[in-house]
Amino acid sequence: MVATYKREPLEIDEMDAMRKSCKTFEEELIINVLLDTGMRVSELANLNDENVSWQRGCITLIGKGNKRRVIPMSQKARFFLSHCFSKQPNIPLAMRTIQKYVKVVAERARIRKPVSPHVLRHTFAVTYLHKGGNIRALQSILGHSSLITTDMYLNYSGARVIEDFNKIWGD
Repeated sequence: MVATYKREPLEIDEMDAMRKSCKTFEEELIINVLLDTGMRVSELANLNDENVSWQRGCITLIGKGNKRRVIPMSQKARFFLSHCFSKQPNIPLAMRTIQKYVKVVAERARIRKPVSPHVLRHTFAVTYLHKGGNIRALQSILGHSSLITTDMYLNYSGARVIEDFNKIWGD
């Protein structure tokens, strides 16, 4: 049997630590946009101002498999992207640079588990569902053609399982 790596999403305190451990605007841009949109690292690296509809509050991408999709923007993502695009028309960072910054910020935040841009995507998905988001809407945001693919993002962390249980049973 082949061992498979199960990506573990960040806990809420780890997300906060990542956000607080950013030292440069580029780090803040990367961490906040990835955590708040669920974008793939390649999509962030190729993002430009023409992808953003400021009036509608969303990002339109041609993602994996040449599929068009719409990603809603949080206020944080909007802030960092508008600041970035006020200076240049694209994200001035390569995929490898984005990956490196994520690892550096995670180390600075003293997060012990592996953290990558895909872990931030995974964290976005779990957080979205935890806050009551619809799995079909999440499927669309993430650009998955199959709900089975989205289903892999449903592995709740221990703390979130306990929190959900306590909400329901409330003892």
